[in-house]
Amino acid sequence: MKKRILHYLILAAVLLALPALFACLGADERIWDGVKSFPPRTEKVLHGWKEECPFSWPWFLGFATWTVLCMFPLVRRAIRAAFAHAHTRTCAHAHDSFRFPWWGWLGVGIIAVFWPLAWSRLECIRPILPHISYAPLWTGYILVMNGLCVKRSGTSPMTRHPMAYLLTLPVSSLFWWFFEYLNRYVWNWYYRGVSHMGGAEYAFFATICFASVLPAVTSTAAWLHTFPAFRDDAYDGLAKVDLRRPGWCVFLAAVAGLGLSGIVFFPQYSYPLLWISPLSVFVLVQILLREPCVLDRLKTGNWSLWFRFSVAALICGLCWETWNWHAVAKWVYSVPFVHRFQVWEMPLIGFAGYLPFGVECAAVTAWVLPALVEDEGGAS
Repeated sequence: MKKRILHYLILAAVLLALPALFACLGADERIWDGVKSFPPRTEKVLHGWKEECPFSWPWFLGFATWTVLCMFPLVRRAIRAAFAHAHTRTCAHAHDSFRFPWWGWLGVGIIAVFWPLAWSRLECIRPILPHISYAPLWTGYILVMNGLCVKRSGTSPMTRHPMAYLLTLPVSSLFWWFFEYLNRYVWNWYYRGVSHMGGAEYAFFATICFASVLPAVTSTAAWLHTFPAFRDDAYDGLAKVDLRRPGWCVFLAAVAGLGLSGIVFFPQYSYPLLWISPLSVFVLVQILLREPCVLDRLKTGNWSLWFRFSVAALICGLCWETWNWHAVAKWVYSVPFVHRFQVWEMPLIGFAGYLPFGVECAAVTAWVLPALVEDEGGAS
């Protein structure tokens, strides 16, 4: 317990206090305007990246090339495993004996009702429209994904570990509030349709919405784990990375320091590190305190969990962006140098950010509630 409290204190000091300290040492005045505003009236404090940092082909192609190079070995393994399974059909009978649960159908019904309502502009429900654009749809999504897990494997995170799964709700809220805080330094996304809310109202409804992030990603990863293309043995023999070696620890510290200072002093260039530096800090603290880490399995060359959670976050990201598109209360983006080829509100290359975010979801879930990651079950 003492070690866990120490872990919390170190994370709070580094991830929350360090950017604020850097900002005190000489950040642009607009940075402080953004950090101090609550609720985030981002229309007033937005830096205007679209005008100051217009689209750049070198930046776009650089991000795209890096993403392809990182993901290609994993995608190739997934395709190979899927074709091998289709050829042998050794598991053709594995998913025929389970029924889709009634509460999964309830999730389908919730989505079917609230999706049209969230995109409507009906006067009779206008006061509640900002509050039905997110939480009800993601409640339905979580029920559906757990139902799909049951259909394919007979179990799901929600049914196998109900209390642990329930605890992911408050953990998820705190987790995403942290990213909201970091975004105050870069303003890559901001909200519309919430200007009428006071601070307490905004905090209450935002906390409820943020509670769905980890349950959604975790259940999606568990569903993916039921497919041969995402089974653990499909990713053996890849590059071995022992993050506990001194060289890697120095690298993690450098990424963390550059990211947490960069988002303050040159946010228009370092904003991609917002999705990488927190993971670096998190893993580094686990290593220094000699705690188990979800990425320890990389030292054997097995990248299955990394890939599975990355794809799970990307799937959730597609749903997030889809349901956000015509919502009354919504977020929009302003991403320096790559803001083009929008898919709904998101610039195309922005979806790459969901990949490391998925790994962060796995790391946090495994740290707080390891059973939900270590025992996904159902892989065939």
